Amino acid sequence: MDCSGSTILSVQEIVSCTVSNLMMISAAFYIPKNNPLKPLGDDAHFICELEQTIGVADGVGGWDKKGIDAGIYARELMSNAADSVKDEKKKNGFVIPKRVLWNAFLKTEEKGSSTACIISLKGEFLHCANVGDSKFVLIRDGKVVFRSPVQTVRFNRPYQLGRISKTPSIAEDFKCKVEEGDVIVLGTDGLFDNVYEKTLEAIVNRGLLQDIKLKRLASRIANFARMQAEDPCARTPFQRDSRRAGFQHNGGKYDDITVVVALIRPRKFVFV
Repeated sequence: MDCSGSTILSVQEIVSCTVSNLMMISAAFYIPKNNPLKPLGDDAHFICELEQTIGVADGVGGWDKKGIDAGIYARELMSNAADSVKDEKKKNGFVIPKRVLWNAFLKTEEKGSSTACIISLKGEFLHCANVGDSKFVLIRDGKVVFRSPVQTVRFNRPYQLGRISKTPSIAEDFKCKVEEGDVIVLGTDGLFDNVYEKTLEAIVNRGLLQDIKLKRLASRIANFARMQAEDPCARTPFQRDSRRAGFQHNGGKYDDITVVVALIRPRKFVFV
């Protein structure tokens, strides 16, 4: 496993990784919190299939106290990121996630703040830029072999991008080698706060055995996370982490849930 954290990747290094017969096929599923005042929730995501790049963002809900909908910020950030991905690919032939994050950040004018995690496949490597506690896991042969690092100030307080928060200069920039058949599960904390990795492995493995569509697999994962989030007796990572931090929380954490599932396939593979 060739993975490195907090590494600034040069353009030359990116170009050297672009030749490969691998491609990333992706699908997403989103379940916002049930809030009539904010029906779209705080999460956002994008999939740029041709550019082999995906991303998620989670608007920081604390802005609600100031009458600001951070979900609007997150959606604008991801929309700008998708535009930047297409521009990067067209101009340079490859995508550098941290540069995409910078471009998106500078163009985002809404008030609020957000986490962000952007992944791009180049050759045999995933290149990633991450701010906050959205993350991804890489599943190979049924097991999680890599999990991206998260950034938090303290328990339940992630680093965040925003005009009066942080800039993408704090983003962790790293790469991870992939192989044919690998599965990437990218998500906001609404997923990873409610589902243990062993359970995630089981859901993914069952879906692969049943040969279900990626959209349906993403839906299964998201709906299981929502079930956990609404269960006051569920055993969850959020419950574990809260107790480690000296708090008493039982069950799941009710939150918006975004899941993006990506499968690494040969380029000749046609997804129907």
